[in-house]
Amino acid sequence: MSRSTSYAGVVHGFVVLLAFTALAQSAQADTITFGGEITQSTSDGTGPATNNTSLNTIADGDAYTVTLTFGGSLLLTPGTYDLTGASLLFSVPTAPAIESAFDLVSLTIAANGLYSDFSLLACLTTGSFACGGGNELDANFSILTADLHSQGVAAVGLDPLHPLDLLEDDGVTDIHGSIASYSYRSSAVPEPSSLILLAAGVAMTSRRLLRKESFKRR
Repeated sequence: MSRSTSYAGVVHGFVVLLAFTALAQSAQADTITFGGEITQSTSDGTGPATNNTSLNTIADGDAYTVTLTFGGSLLLTPGTYDLTGASLLFSVPTAPAIESAFDLVSLTIAANGLYSDFSLLACLTTGSFACGGGNELDANFSILTADLHSQGVAAVGLDPLHPLDLLEDDGVTDIHGSIASYSYRSSAVPEPSSLILLAAGVAMTSRRLLRKESFKRR
């Protein structure tokens, strides 16, 4: 094997590696985030939390966020979306406390005049009873339909008592929260990254080397 052929083979392998790396970097996921303040914590008479003891550090008035991350994009038209397998994170940074042990996730969007009403149900994997038996997160809120794909917009809780309701330990732990903000972050079609451009340039060099070697052998 000649030196040029060996070098061309190495370059070709490098091109393949760059291509896979570029594709991996382009894989993105969309997120829906909403949040507000905690209005009922375990110190108000529910709990104490046993399956997730970090929930006991949450206090009334703490800011929280719920982030739903899923592959691809949602049109956010009226209907029910089965997002089982998506990542759902309830987070109270000042506590600090998090809950992420969710599996089944369902999101329903209903048209309501100029508004879109959201209803989210996420089932926890902890507890003795299934979802509906006191081991779930429920959220109900409304935003302007024009803001469905916007970031940092106002949201209105649909249930005055507990727009957000996090139930754990078979219903013994019951945390409520208001809902005041909403964001949707979309994974836009990625522009050609520097890795892709570099891979294209190296590929051209590789082809030229292979052509020269082929011409010399004739």
